[in-house]
Formats: sequence, structure tokens, C-alpha cells
Amino acid sequence: MSRNKLFRLAMLLCAMIFAVAVDAQKINVTGTIVDSQSQEPLTGAVVKEKGAASNGVITNFDGEYTISVPSNATLVVTYMGFAEQEIAVGGRHQIDITMEPEANELDELIVIGYGMQKKSDVTGSISSISGKDINDIPVSSTLQALQGRASGVNIIQNTGAPGSKTTIKIRGTGTVNDADPLYVVDGFIVDNIDYLNPNDIENVEIFKDAASSAVYGSRAANGVVAITTKSGKEGRTKVTYDGYFGFSNPWKKIDVMDADNYALMLDYRDGTSYYSSDGRLFMSKDDNGSYYYDDHKQLLLDTIHNNSAGNYWDAITRTGIKQQHGATVSGGTERLQYLTSASFYDEKGIVETSDYKRINTRANIKATLSSWLNMTVNMAYVNERQSGVPEGSSSILKQALYMNPMTYLHDNKGYWYSSNPLSRLAQNHSKMHRNRMEMNLSLDAKICKLLTYQFKASYYNTHRTDDNFSEVFALNEDFSMPGSLTQVYKYQTNTEKWEINNLLTFAWSDKHHSITALAGQTAEGSKTSWQQSYRSGTPSNENVFHYISSAYTGDKTYGLDSEWTAIGLIGRLIYSLNDTYLFQANIRADGSSKFSKNNRWGYFPSVSLGWKFSNEPFMKNVNWLTLGKFRIGWGTLGNNRIDELARYTYLTSGYNYPYGLGNHTLYEGSTAVVLGNDDIKWEKSENFNIGFDFGFFNSRLTFTIEYFNKKTSDMLLRVPTVGSAGLDSSPMTNAGSVKNYGWEYEAKWKDNIGTNWRYEIGFNLSWIKNKVTSLGTGNEPIYGSYLSEGSIVDYVTKTAVGLPIGSFFGYVTDGIFNSYDEVAASAQYDAGKNYWEQSALPGDFRFKDINNDGRITAEDRTYLGSPLPKFVFGVPMGVGYKGIDLSIFFQGQTGNKVFNVMDYYLYNAANGNVYADLRDQHWSGQIAAGREFFPLNTNAEVPDLRSGDTNRNFRSSDFFVHDGSYVRLKELRLTYNFPQRILSKLKISNLALSLTGYNLLTFTSYNGFDPEVGKVVGTEGNNLSMGVDQGNYPQARSFTFGVKLGL
Repeated sequence: MSRNKLFRLAMLLCAMIFAVAVDAQKINVTGTIVDSQSQEPLTGAVVKEKGAASNGVITNFDGEYTISVPSNATLVVTYMGFAEQEIAVGGRHQIDITMEPEANELDELIVIGYGMQKKSDVTGSISSISGKDINDIPVSSTLQALQGRASGVNIIQNTGAPGSKTTIKIRGTGTVNDADPLYVVDGFIVDNIDYLNPNDIENVEIFKDAASSAVYGSRAANGVVAITTKSGKEGRTKVTYDGYFGFSNPWKKIDVMDADNYALMLDYRDGTSYYSSDGRLFMSKDDNGSYYYDDHKQLLLDTIHNNSAGNYWDAITRTGIKQQHGATVSGGTERLQYLTSASFYDEKGIVETSDYKRINTRANIKATLSSWLNMTVNMAYVNERQSGVPEGSSSILKQALYMNPMTYLHDNKGYWYSSNPLSRLAQNHSKMHRNRMEMNLSLDAKICKLLTYQFKASYYNTHRTDDNFSEVFALNEDFSMPGSLTQVYKYQTNTEKWEINNLLTFAWSDKHHSITALAGQTAEGSKTSWQQSYRSGTPSNENVFHYISSAYTGDKTYGLDSEWTAIGLIGRLIYSLNDTYLFQANIRADGSSKFSKNNRWGYFPSVSLGWKFSNEPFMKNVNWLTLGKFRIGWGTLGNNRIDELARYTYLTSGYNYPYGLGNHTLYEGSTAVVLGNDDIKWEKSENFNIGFDFGFFNSRLTFTIEYFNKKTSDMLLRVPTVGSAGLDSSPMTNAGSVKNYGWEYEAKWKDNIGTNWRYEIGFNLSWIKNKVTSLGTGNEPIYGSYLSEGSIVDYVTKTAVGLPIGSFFGYVTDGIFNSYDEVAASAQYDAGKNYWEQSALPGDFRFKDINNDGRITAEDRTYLGSPLPKFVFGVPMGVGYKGIDLSIFFQGQTGNKVFNVMDYYLYNAANGNVYADLRDQHWSGQIAAGREFFPLNTNAEVPDLRSGDTNRNFRSSDFFVHDGSYVRLKELRLTYNFPQRILSKLKISNLALSLTGYNLLTFTSYNGFDPEVGKVVGTEGNNLSMGVDQGNYPQARSFTFGVKLGL
């Protein structure tokens, strides 16, 4: 063999050896790619070898991939909407990847009225909350989950009772009547969103100004809350379980005197010892007025402590339990996507017999019927059951605190000793049962490239039944409340609502221009029937007799049918020039059957402008500014939130009236109790706002600042009439106006540190001022909450020109009289003036003479503060490391006042039990011998302890008004997401465990149960009685353990 051939052969062998060596350095890398927030596998993610564009793969339905690359290669991973990642292989064969959503959220599409729009192009004021931020919060109501999440939005839980109502106000209180926003779910108007399962929600948008709300015109004067529920996505069928279980307890307990100290207080108050010489405590008086004492009945302190109220609070409260379990099945093909879900929520409240249960089922289906026609069908069914306890003026918690702690719960034979909180809970059976069914249909037809037609139709039905049964029971062996009968009450209401929309959308764009136009017609209607019945006297207290038909006497039945319809016409134009100059105009005309034909139609225009100055050529090199946008808007909105029969006169019959001369023969007739008014018209709200939106550093930092001014005119209200008119209620009329203005701030920073750490912090703050500017002819004030609690027989809230809606008013205290000389000097008897405090004694309040007329009269009542907060804020924070996430959320408010009715009872020794520390707080100018256990105190803020109140110390005054500011650690949640390398072996797509603390800490100076006080129970339909605490059911602190499992 020639030397040349040998050389060639050697070179060939070397090349083969080198090729084999190189090929040996290639390895197969496998793994799973998931979403960092939901831990759901990402189908269709692209994995490529950096520098080798031809070597790439796509993840399957389970988010799995396999790629062959050199051991020292770098993987490049991309997925739409997520930040690109580069990962060094480093010889590893298993690499699981967690993708983070792109920091730039400005290109997201958000819901606007009857459409979608890119977030950075919005010229109106819209706050957007992701469903991921609220899905896992352990609450029954969606509104509770939204509390503190958006600027300009104040959400207040009226009470902490399971299933209780929540109040929401967007940019202030716009009217004295119903100021709730309009609720829209999946594009259809609904009456409320309390029935929704928070875990079914994909996104929430809150429309706060006229530019964003005007297309809804009718009822949008107080803003719009638009909710999009979750839907199925193309891919394999996924089954997920989501549930939690936990416990709750009161976060605060009000300490009152035990029987021992209460006896000492009575001894001080009445000057008669309640103790025997050997230290035993007497309970009550016998027929001769002597204190009853019997060794055989063991009326000793230890017996009292075991069987009396020293423990009423503990007797009616318990450890609450809350749990929710839900399952979702979703998936689909290119032409059909589906999602079905079912959940069960169960909460046993912290007060005995208070419970709430809810079953939610939902099916959302999207189908491509042809190349030009798509269909969406959403269906839902909800079943709710609630058992309540007495609230408001008959609050069971109020009674539990002020009930005499020296009274027995039971006598020695087991009978109730008295009508006490426990006996009331045992006597009253109050239950609510509600069924709701809704169906929605949307058809989207592509008429041509530029034109789309949409048909939308919905129907829902709600049926509610309230049952209440009051037992008759023995208070002792011989006394069983003679003459009293069992009481049966039943209330039923059925509401049907339908809605039909026809919408035509035109969309065209080129390199410089973009135009979207909407024209549409809407129609909706509602019919409500209700009936309530009362009867008395069932055969017994047994459950089988808890029905109207079981009672035999006192039949009273009432009922009413009502309905309304409305139609609307919509027009909207959105224009963009060079993605820099933005314009939007809206017009809506609404006609409502609630108004007469002369006032039936209302017209609601709006216009808004936007300027993305960050897109100007002179900003081209400012790389750190992702978005800089100025926007301004103006518009009007309407409100028809009144009873559908408000324009009609109500008559009542069954009364006899004399007629004729002489004997005046009596004839049965009818009389008007509520006068109608055919001239009422739409309440209108004029809105102006101006704001800036910023995005910095690829929108890792976002910031918004905005000023708004909202004026409501032609308010629909009932102006007071003179009593001689003989009416139960004043006629509805358009009178008065109110103004809300303020500032909103929102900021958020979100970023990653390396590939394993992530963190975010946000802040939203609102400053809002409310002022009534007119109340119609004469500007007569409108009174709200009226308290008749012992000597409090005053209105405590008043709506008047120049003040906020529902302001507190009353007398102003000016210290306490320390001597008879001070009383005499203040009373000015010798001037012959009728001074109201002529019965005052040392230790009584001195009240200010506000109008300086030398007398204390009703004219001296004045403004004492507002229940409306000046500042409302929320602070969400979160940090994550690999599969571990910690989220923290604070919320609160400042600048509002609370009227604490409990002070009337617990500072007033004439009523019953009192605050435990009252012995050190009340005025005491002279201590009798033998009663030194109550200290001398002439520098007190609380009047002396007396069995009477001749000076009316406890009339409505600033003594009851407290600062309602608070900061609350609303949520603290720790979550662990199991790594995919473990789950893939178990054929599980995701598994997460979480521990959540809710309402953990509350920082406040308020002395009541809870500083978060909403509307008075029974007045939810208006805003005249906010912030009055009648011993409200407090919110609970809860701890829950949660599990998320995906298959």
C-alpha cells in the first residue's frame, strides 16, 4: 500500500473517531414547562438550542419536551405572553422550567363594555384584577375577595355573619338611594354577584368613569363591575380539584364585668350590699323586697360562675368552620372548548345557629360552528341556604354583653331561667333558601373582513324563601308564657329577568390609523312576585309544625307583582393615530318603564382623549419609559335604581269613614298611604377625570395617578312631608345633588432575581370627598338611622346641604360637672331660662350650647363626623422561590367615624352589664365608707354610675362617635408547589398545598367589635344609615389549609 493511501486512511479514521466523540457529547434533555402562577403545564412552548435554529421542539399537552443537544448547550424557551428564558444545560438530563408572565402587562386585552381593548389603548378609567389574585381567598363572596384591590373602590362587609351582604362604592357615594354599581357577568347584566364562586372567575374589570361606563348608560352612574368567568382551552381534558378547610374565631372580645364585679358595681350604684356577711352573693329580691337567700339552691359564687352569664358571650359563640371543595373539567379541540365546574361552600359562623351553605355549578362552552360563525353558551345553577341570628337593633351579641351576669341560664330543673341570648337562639328558627338558574347565549357572525354581528341573549330566575318560626317555651316549671302562641312567618319571592342584545362591530386599521365602531340595540325586562304570610298557634314546637298551614289563627297575607322593561341604543367610536393619539366617543339612549312616557328616555354621552407621549419620536431614545400616557374624559351616566312602582300611588283599604249629615253613616273606603309622582325622571351623574399612566423598565414598574370629579343631579329621593299629610311615605321626586371628588394612586413593581426568585409589591390609595350640594326646594335635611334605645330617642344620622351623605349629628359634650356649684353656674336658673340640664348632678355630662341661646335644646345638635372614609388603601406583596410562594395583603381606611350604640349599654349602669374597666373609668367624686373598691376619679370622661338618667347623659352625642380608622392584615398565604420531576412520575400535572390566615391582625383604636361597619341591617337599599354599630356580628379571624390538584 502506497504511503499516500496510508495517509488518507489515517485521516479518515481520525475523522470518524472525532465524529463519534462529538456525537457522544450530545445528550437527551427532558422536562416539563409550567406557568409559575397556576403551575399549569404550558402546551406549545418552544424549546430550542441556542445558535442552532433548526434544533427545536414544542411541548405536548402535558407541557413535556425532549430535545437532543450538546451537554454544554444553552436552551432558549419561549411562550406567548411569558418572558423568554435561557438555561444552561450543564450536562443535566432533566430540566423542569417555570415560565414567568411578561412584566409588560400593558399589551393585555381587557374587557370594556361590549368588547375588548388593549390595556395601553384604554382612555377611560378601568381597574383590572386578575382572577389569580382572588381565586384562593377563603371567603364566600366575590366582593369580599375584591376588598382593597383597586383604587377608588371602597368595599365594606356590613357584618361578619356567614353569607352577609357587602357594600361597594366606586368613587364615593353618588346618591342617597341604592349606590351599588352595575354588575355584568360574561357580558350580561345581573342583579348581584354574591352567588358567584370566586374560584370560577378569570378576570374582573371595574369601570370607574363615564368614558368606560357610558355604553351601559342606564344604572351605570355608580360604576360597573364586569366579571369574566373561566373558559376551556384547546388541549387534552384536564381535571382539577381545589379545596380548603379551616377554623375561625373572633379576632376581638369585649370584656364585660363578671358576676362578682357586677355585684360590686350594683353595691356602689344603689348603696345596698349584694353580699351576705359570709361573702355569698344574693341573686334577687323576694316578695317582701328582701334579698333572696337559700342554702339549698346553692346561690354561691361558684354556682353563678358555672350557670350564669358571667359567660353569655362564651355561651353563644363557638369555633367556626369553613370549607370549600370544587372540581373542574376542561379541555377542547380547535373547534370546541368546554369547562364545567361544581363546588360546595359551607361555613358555620362563630355565633351558634349562624350558617351558610352554597352549591355552585357552571358549564361554559365555546364552539366554532363554521368559518364565519362562533357560539358561546354559559349555564349556571346556584343553591344557597342560610340560617341567621338576630342583628341590628335586636342584636343577639348586644344582649350577650349587657345581660345581667347574675341571672341563671337555667333553673335547677333545666328550664330557661329568663329570656336570655341562649333562649332566644333556641326559640327562633330563621332560615333562607335561594335557587338561581341562568343561561346565556352568544352568536358571533363574521359578515365580512371588516364587519362582525353579535347576538346575545340571557335569562335568569331567582326564587327565594324565608322561613321563621318562633317557639313558645317554659321559662320555669310553673310559668310557660300564658297567652302567647307560636309564630310562623313565610316570605317568598320569585324574579325572572331576560336580556337581548344585537351588536354590530366595524374594525379597520392600517399602518397609521385604527378605527373600531360599535352600534347596537339592547332590551331587558324583569318580573318579580312576592308574598308574605303570618300565622300563630301551631300544635307544638316540633319541626313538623314549622309551616303556615299548621297554625290556626291570626292569618295575615300580603303580596305584590311588579315588572319593568327597558330598551337602549348604543353607539361607540374608537380611533387611534400612529398608536399615539387616542380618541373615544360613546352615546347611549335608554328608555325605562319606571318613568312616564314624557320622561321615559335618557341620553348619556361621553368622550375621552389619550396621548401616548412615550410613542412620540422625541421619546425614541428614552428606553426606561415603556409607557407614558395622558388621558382626559367627560360624560354623563344615568340611574333608575328605584322601585318599579315608584311613580304610582299606593292605596290601602279596610277603613271606615263617616259620610253624610246627622248620624254620619260609616262606609268602608280607601286612602292613599304613598303618593305617586308621574313627573320623576332619570337621575344623572356628570363625570370628569384626568390622569396619567406610566410604565417603567419594560413595565416592571407601573404607576397611575388620576383626579376625578363626579356630580349627581336630579337625585331620586323622598323629600320629607308634614305629618298632617297622613302618608306613610313621601312621594318620590327628583331633588338635590351631591358631589364626589378626589385622587387615586396605583403603583406596582414586579420583577425576578435570577431564575429562581421572584417578587412584587403594589400599593393603591384613594382620597375621596363627599358633599351634598342641594336637597331640592327648601333644602330640608333627610334623617336616617333612628335609635330608640332607652333614653336615646334621636336620629343619629342626617343628610344635609354642605355635609357628607349620612353624617352623624347630635350633642357635644363639654366635660363632666364636678360639683353642685358648677351645675348651678351652668344652669343659670336666676336668668329664668329653660336650661335642659336643670336636673344635672355632679358626675353628669355638661353639654355645649352650640347656638349660644342659653339653653340646651335640639337646636344644639350639630355635625359630629362622617361614616365615609377619606382614605382607602390596599397593599399587596408577594415573594417566591422556586415552588414556594408567600403572599401578604394589607388593607384599611382612615378618616371615618363610627357611632357605637354599644356604648349606651356598656357605659350605662342603668341598663345591665357594663365594660369590665368601667370601675376605673367612670366619674366618682365621693366614696362612701366601705365602698372603697371604686376609686375616686374626678378627671373622668364617663359619667357617674346611676340607676337612672335624669340628665339624659346618654342622649345621642359625640360620646358615642369614635374614630373608625384601621389597618388590617387581611391575608397571609404560604403555598408550596410540588416540582414537576416528582409529579410527572405520578402522572399529576400540578399539586399545591397552602396555608392561609385571613383577618389575622387589625390595628385600630375603635372600642367596638370591628371598625369595619357598613349599613344598618334592614337599610341596605339606601345610604342614610352607614357606620352605626348596633353590636354587629364581627368578622372572624380564620386559618385554612388548601389543596390544588390537577390531573
